[in-house]
Amino acid sequence: METFAEFQRRRNSEFYSSKGGRIYSSFRTFAHSLKFAEANAVEFAARVRSTPDSEAGRRANKRKGKLRIYEIGVGDGSFALNFLKALRRINSEVEERTTYILWDFSEKGVELAAGKLEGFNFETVVAPAWDWKKMRGATCVKCNELLDDLPTRMLVRRGLRANEVVREGGKFLEVETQLDGEIALFMEGMPEGYWVPAPEMGLECILGWKGKLAVGGWIDVFDYGFADAEGMRMLPRDVWNAAIWREFSKQVTVDVNFAFLKRCVGGRVEPQKDYVERALGKDLWEVDVGGKLDYYSYEEVKKNEKKLEKEGYDVAVLLAGMEKSDYLHMEIRR
Repeated sequence: METFAEFQRRRNSEFYSSKGGRIYSSFRTFAHSLKFAEANAVEFAARVRSTPDSEAGRRANKRKGKLRIYEIGVGDGSFALNFLKALRRINSEVEERTTYILWDFSEKGVELAAGKLEGFNFETVVAPAWDWKKMRGATCVKCNELLDDLPTRMLVRRGLRANEVVREGGKFLEVETQLDGEIALFMEGMPEGYWVPAPEMGLECILGWKGKLAVGGWIDVFDYGFADAEGMRMLPRDVWNAAIWREFSKQVTVDVNFAFLKRCVGGRVEPQKDYVERALGKDLWEVDVGGKLDYYSYEEVKKNEKKLEKEGYDVAVLLAGMEKSDYLHMEIRR
C-alpha cells in the first residue's frame, strides 16, 4: 500500500527516467507563448523600476546583474528566451541589470535551456526545487506548472474524520489519518467526500523561496488548479474526484490547491488570463492549437477561425468567454 503522494512520486520518477532528453516534448504549457512571456517581462520591468526605496537602493540596483530572476523548472528554455528578448525590447537597461538563473533537477534540461540564452546574463543551478539554500538575493522567483508535478497528499473529509487516499492492488482506497495545524483547520471547511489535494511539498518550496527573496522581491506561481471550495462544489463529487488528478504520457499531475497555499503563505490568486490581459492592456482568449497553449487577440481568433474549428472550438462560444480556464496565477511577496 502506498499513499497518493508516494504513488505520484514513484510514477513521475519512472516517467522522467524513461523519457530522457525527449521529456520536454511531453509538456503542454504556456512556455512557448510569446504573449505570456511578454506579460511577465512587462510586469517585471514595471516592478523593478518602482522597487528601490532609498538612494542607496537605487544606486545598488543599477549595477549589472543586481536583479536576479530564478526560474524553477526550465523546460526547454523557451520561456526564458522569450522573456529575456521581450525584456530587452521593453527596457534594455533593466535587462542589462538582470541575471536569469535557470534552475532544474535535470542537468540535460539546464544545458538545453542554457544553449538558447547566448548573449544574455544567466547562471545555472542543477538542483531539485526544494534545495533553496542555493538561492540568494532573489528579485523574483518564477515557476510555470511545477507544483502540479510535486508529490501531493490527497485527503477526504468524512464527517469529523479525515481520510487519506492510498493505492493498493491497482485501486484507490481511503484510510483514516490524523491531521493537525493548518491542514486540519482547512479540511474542516471542505465539502464531504471530495478528494482534496494538500500540496505540502509545494508549500515547503514556496516558504523556502520566500525566505530567499531580496527586499521588494516576489514569487510568481503559474499553474492549473482551484482557488476556493466553491470551485469544487460546482462539480458532482464523483466527477471532481476523477478530474482532480490526471495521467498524461504516464506522468501524474494534480490540480494545485491555491486556496490552501494562500491560507498558509498569504498572497493573491487570480486567473492567469487576467494577469496577461492586465500586463498587455488588451482582451485575450486562451487557446490550445496544435498541442500548444497560447493567448489570441480578437483579430487573431477571427484570422484563425478555421484552424480553431478544426481543433474543436466553437468560435462564438470562445469569444463569449463561456469556457472557464483553470490556469491561475499566484503572487507571494517577501
